[in-house]
Amino acid sequence: MARIELGGVPRGAAIVLCDAGALERDAAGFMNGLAEHGYESVAVDLSPTGGDPTGTTDRDLVSDVAVLLGRLGERGWSPVQVGLVGYGFGGRTALLATAEFALGAAVSIAPSGVADAWSDALPPLTQVARHVRTPWLGLFGQQDPGAPADVLARLGSYLGGSPAHTEVVTYPGVARDFYRDARETLAHVASFDAWQRTIEWLDRRVVPRPTPLAAEWQRRVASAARA
Repeated sequence: MARIELGGVPRGAAIVLCDAGALERDAAGFMNGLAEHGYESVAVDLSPTGGDPTGTTDRDLVSDVAVLLGRLGERGWSPVQVGLVGYGFGGRTALLATAEFALGAAVSIAPSGVADAWSDALPPLTQVARHVRTPWLGLFGQQDPGAPADVLARLGSYLGGSPAHTEVVTYPGVARDFYRDARETLAHVASFDAWQRTIEWLDRRVVPRPTPLAAEWQRRVASAARA
């Protein structure tokens, strides 16, 4: 697990769920980018060790997210002050977790296992996804063979019936790894736009932590209302 804790009054907190085996490669980039926008974060790779899915279930993954929320709770973060950002295998986990927890916001970037099983123990998302309690944004590459257009349309339609707002965005002409910057124009634009949408999704929905002055003002208002 990697962690960035910020001084002062951070805007919010984020849990970064990495793709399988990509924690060391990618976590620092995501976490530094979030820190630039005021989010402290923890990053983990919850995929089965060595790719062996034996004994790992979707319930286990959601339980692991609960543990991470507890860690952030120890630093004073409430669920609505937390954003969830997952990509690849982590994107799958993020979508499953949003059905369980009412967080500030969640983003799944190129989640794996949408149309096909990630493993025998982890069936396609289309079979296990439930209506979400957290506003959820899904970002996909049009040329991702694991997320064909008809399957995404069905997933988006189903999630659209959730009590929380959901949105599915597909980037034309790019593959599954569109979120990594590249020289090719479409890939560069997709990676830029995906990161911009991720930050805007969090900023609009994650409840900011109040400054000490704002907290004192809220305490006085509440005290006056009780008098």
